[in-house]
Amino acid sequence: MKRYTGLLGFEFKNLLRDKMTLIMLLYPLLLIVIGAFIIPTLIDNYATDVAQQRTAAMVMVIIFANVAPFAGAAMLGFSLLDHRDENTFDTIRVTPVSLSGYLFFKTVYSTLLSANASFWAIFGVRLLAGDGYTFAGENLLERFSIPNILLYAVVASLFTAVFAMMLAALAKNKIEGFAYMKSAGIVFLLPALLILDQLQDFKQYFIGIIPTFWPTKALFTSADLLEHDHNLTPALYLMIGTLYSLGLIVICYHWFKRSL
Repeated sequence: MKRYTGLLGFEFKNLLRDKMTLIMLLYPLLLIVIGAFIIPTLIDNYATDVAQQRTAAMVMVIIFANVAPFAGAAMLGFSLLDHRDENTFDTIRVTPVSLSGYLFFKTVYSTLLSANASFWAIFGVRLLAGDGYTFAGENLLERFSIPNILLYAVVASLFTAVFAMMLAALAKNKIEGFAYMKSAGIVFLLPALLILDQLQDFKQYFIGIIPTFWPTKALFTSADLLEHDHNLTPALYLMIGTLYSLGLIVICYHWFKRSL
């Protein structure tokens, strides 16, 4: 246990040294500011009726919720690429921690940071936005309870390890990794399409290939939004999302290890 405590201390010191890590940690704060103060103004000025305002607000909530796990994944992925570029994995193999232990620690550490960011990306906007998300007398964000936001954050944060391992396995260096990250960013925001009427039936599950679809859908169904006969219960969405993400983590972990 002491060896992992030492690693944790090193990671905290590294927060201020690594600019990429620092940016990724501050990114959710930027989202909170944009979500609480800028987006409500834009919605109020450019959406012509209450229905459009409500739809635009739901899209932004989904984007806020999904960007945080993606940012955490990029942080972990670039950290792994750094180790590979500097050939430090060979050194880690002979330490008491071992390579598998180190990867486990980094994954848990980054996942916890991602869960924290995911929670505050929604709850922080809810705290600061005031009536910015109130339409026809109803505050949209208050429909998301704190326990359901927390459950969303925990399950969505599992995506951090999935994409990070995938990124580190595919990219040969950090420059190539940055290109992959930019290309994948649009794909992993596809859960925002959930608000479309055409995707309320069984077609919604085509988006399920993206791990964050499942906790996002659980969050919205728990708030009695996007109701449809083809919907599952929030608990089932969370269960499927957890098992699916854990399975992908195992696959991507072995894929990454083979790439070393």
